[in-house]
Amino acid sequence: MKKIIAVAIVSAFLVFLSLYAVNAVIVGQQKSKQLEISRTLLHYSESLTQSVAQTLKSLSAQGCDKSSLDRYRQIKLESRYLADIGYIEQGKIICTAFWGKLANPVPLPAELHKTPRGFLLAQFSRKDFFTGNAAIYNNLIIFTSRNAYDKFIPVTANYSLSTTTKDFGRIFFSATPELKKQSGLHSSLFTLTLTQCSASWDLCVIVKHHNAGLASLSPVVFTVLAVILCFIWVAITLFFFRLNEDRFSLERTLVKAVFTNTIGVHYQPIVRIQDKKIVGVEVLSRWRDVKYGDVSPELFIPLIKKIGLYKKYYINILEKSLADIAPLVIKHRLVVSLNVGRTEIEDGQFISILRRLCLANNIPLSLVKIELSEKAVSTETILEDFCKELKSLGVKISIDDFGVQNSNLARLSLLEYDEIKIDKSLVDGISEHYKQNIFVIFCDALAKLNKTLVFEGVESEIQYRFIAERYPEAFVQGWYFSKSVTRSELAKQLTGVAR
Repeated sequence: MKKIIAVAIVSAFLVFLSLYAVNAVIVGQQKSKQLEISRTLLHYSESLTQSVAQTLKSLSAQGCDKSSLDRYRQIKLESRYLADIGYIEQGKIICTAFWGKLANPVPLPAELHKTPRGFLLAQFSRKDFFTGNAAIYNNLIIFTSRNAYDKFIPVTANYSLSTTTKDFGRIFFSATPELKKQSGLHSSLFTLTLTQCSASWDLCVIVKHHNAGLASLSPVVFTVLAVILCFIWVAITLFFFRLNEDRFSLERTLVKAVFTNTIGVHYQPIVRIQDKKIVGVEVLSRWRDVKYGDVSPELFIPLIKKIGLYKKYYINILEKSLADIAPLVIKHRLVVSLNVGRTEIEDGQFISILRRLCLANNIPLSLVKIELSEKAVSTETILEDFCKELKSLGVKISIDDFGVQNSNLARLSLLEYDEIKIDKSLVDGISEHYKQNIFVIFCDALAKLNKTLVFEGVESEIQYRFIAERYPEAFVQGWYFSKSVTRSELAKQLTGVAR
C-alpha cells in the first residue's frame, strides 16, 4: 500500500512538472504572437497619433467662418481616422466640420489630460454630440474616429487590446472578447499580459491573451495529454522503484551472505608455458544467490565496500580459500595468488591475518603470492613498506592488471616484486596487427626487467602460440586452459596435463 501511495505521489508530481513544461512551451509560442500583435498595434497607434498631431499643428484655419469650416471639412474627408474637427472659444466648442456653427456651444469635459508635447486629451460621452476621444491644440480640436481601430477587432477572439496614455488614465481604444466566467485563480494563471509604450508619444498598448498555455487546449486534447503523461510517468516511476528495491534487496541479501560466509571461492589455474603444467592458482570469489543467480564480483565487491563489510568479507575469503585449497597446495606445490587492494594494504592487519591462516593450514608462505592491482595502489611509502614486509616473510609479490590505466615502469623500480601480470586488454591486441606491434614493444620492455611474466586472459590458440614463441619462460592464465573452477574440479585437472 505504501508503495502504491509513493508511486502515486511521485507520478502526480512528475505529471504536474510535465504539464508545467508543456504549458511553458505553449506560452513561449503564444508570447511570440502576442509580441507581434503588440508591436503592430503600437506602430499603428503611433501613426494615428502622429497624423492627428501634425494636422493640429499644421492647420492654419482659425475660427468658424465659412472658409475655415470648409477647410475643416476638406481635412476630415481626406482622413479616415478623423471623425470631426472643431474650434474652441472660452472653453466651449462653437463649431465643427460636421455640425457647423453650434447654436448651443458644447463645453469641454472637466478632466483634460495634458501630454508632454503640449496637447490636451479629452474624452466625450455625449450621445447627442460625440462619444469618444479628442485631441486639443491651441483652439483646435480633432475627434478621432470610433472606427479607427476596426482592423484589430478580429484579433480579439483570443486577445484583449487597449491603447492608453502612459499613466493609464486615458483609454483611446479597448476591445475585449466575450469570456466565460472564470475564477480569479484561473484568470491569473492563464492570462498573459504584455505592455509596450511609445518612446515618442504619451502612448502605451496593452495586449492580454486569455486562456493562454494549457487553457488554450480543448478539453479532449488536454485529457488525452494528461492521460499519456500519467501512463508514461507511472511506468517510469514503477521501473525506478523496482530498480531501487532490487538494489536494496541485493544489498540486504549481500549483507546476509557476508555474515553467513556463503560467498564461495573458485580457482583459476596458472600454467607454465614450458611444460603446460599447472603451477599455481588465483583465488577468485564467486557469489550465487537463489534470487539473483550468479552475481558478478564487479558488482558485489563494490557493494560490500559501500556497506562497510569489506574487511569481514576479505577475512572470510582468506579463511575459506586457504583452508579449502591447502591439501592441493601442499601435495602439488601450487602457488596461491591472492588479490589485495587498498583496504588490505592500509588496515595494518592483513599480513598478520595471512600468517596466522597459513600457519593454521600448514601452507608455507613461500607458496603464497600477493597480487597488487595498479587500480588500487596506496601511497608510495605505505605500499613500499607493505611489499618489504611481505618479501621478508618469503611471500611472492605480483603486479596485477599491468597495462591498465597509467602503467608506470619508473614506479616499479621502487617496489620489491617477483612478477608482472599482463592485463587481458593487452593480450586481446595480439589478434590485431597494429596492436600486436604495441604488445610486443611493451612486453619486450617488461621482459628486460628480469621478472616473471604472466599473461592474463589468454583465450585462443593464436594468442597462446604467439606468447609461447616469444616468451617461452612465461606463464599464462585464461579460458584457453581453464575457466575458474571449484576445488574438486581443480583436483581433477591436476591429475593430468592442463591441455
